[in-house]
Amino acid sequence: MKPLLVKILLFSFFVIHGQTYKPYDTISFSKRKEVLKEFESRHEKKIKEIKKEFSGKISKDIVAIHTQQFEDFSKTVNNKTLYFDDKLQEYAQKIQREIVASNPSLANQNIKIYFSRSPEPNAYSIGDGTILFNLELLKYIEDEAEIGFVFCHEIAHYLLNHRDKSIQKKVLLQNTKEYLSAEKDIKRSKFNRQVKSEKIAKELIYSRKSKSRSHEFEADSLGVHYFKKTHYNNNSIIKLLDHLSVSDIEKDSLPKASYPKNFTTKNQKFIKEWTHMEDFSKYSYLKENSFKWNIDSLKTHPNCDQRIERVKKEIKGNVKDFYVDKAFFTTLKKNIYYEQVFNNYYLKNYGLSLYDALKLKEKDPKNVFLKEMITHDFEELAKAKKELKLNTYIPLINPNEHTQSQQYFLGFMTNLTQTELQQLAADYKN
Repeated sequence: MKPLLVKILLFSFFVIHGQTYKPYDTISFSKRKEVLKEFESRHEKKIKEIKKEFSGKISKDIVAIHTQQFEDFSKTVNNKTLYFDDKLQEYAQKIQREIVASNPSLANQNIKIYFSRSPEPNAYSIGDGTILFNLELLKYIEDEAEIGFVFCHEIAHYLLNHRDKSIQKKVLLQNTKEYLSAEKDIKRSKFNRQVKSEKIAKELIYSRKSKSRSHEFEADSLGVHYFKKTHYNNNSIIKLLDHLSVSDIEKDSLPKASYPKNFTTKNQKFIKEWTHMEDFSKYSYLKENSFKWNIDSLKTHPNCDQRIERVKKEIKGNVKDFYVDKAFFTTLKKNIYYEQVFNNYYLKNYGLSLYDALKLKEKDPKNVFLKEMITHDFEELAKAKKELKLNTYIPLINPNEHTQSQQYFLGFMTNLTQTELQQLAADYKN
């Protein structure tokens, strides 16, 4: 298999001449180096602040968490997960400039916003002024103003110092006499260690999640304050929260009728046995001794209905239709589904990449980019099948998590042999 960099360059050449989709750039070495240098400088400054405010074991534990997060983010950058495409970055900066120009108090804040390939529909503040917006979120966004509010919300998280407060609260709790005493008690116990460990873990996690939900309300409130001063439509805040409330629901599906068409090639006929599906409807996915969590206490973000109810009290509707670059937003919105096919391949989510590529192919059957992606996904899945690692990319079916369409796809792919996958890949390639 060719190195990924070579593959990206081949994609670029191929799609330019094929007049089809070209993925955005994340491979700029000089820009990655620049980001990492600035991030390291911010990290060093943060460590100095921590050591000045705290001492002893508390200081050591807080520093350890920040250092781990620094290493994790550095790995994210080095793995080329952040976008450094000039047009994408300029677009993010245009939206940021609109927010800052409307809120002079933000002018001296050293805020950096980047788009990311990460497949979760999310955005987050790292806590040092760096904000990441996962492009996957664009699937659930209808206008640029919604991006603007996400930026305002994450800027609010940063200025309210939420990440630092969460880390400090966790460390302080873990170093209380009660917590340390409970830990010692567990170590001394001959029986019921697991039960006692679960209790103390639940208390810690429930406390953190509860605080996180209160942080979301605070960030919404301050974010609305910043957003209302921009030229964007206030109603877009409500629209965004409505869209987020259904972000875990699959909007479309892969019709069963499309499988014979997509899995019949020059040298591979469609085999009826591929469609055999095991009945998972009576399966139980909760083990008897599994952790029994209170799901509501694990929600990092509050229910969107609760957030909408609070936000409505802070805004007045208007009819503004403002964009810093409507043409670019329209193009980006159109491209995001194709971009995510490549992203999942890039992030080695080959099964999901194939599934999404086949869904897009239903609407765009002659797209050369999709043909290329399907070929590469088949190649990687055939390799995984040979190495007995297919379940890394084609997970076991779980009716509690997967839609009917996803279940059919996962069961279907499991029924393919290594030879059949290789033949499909070779035929698509040729």
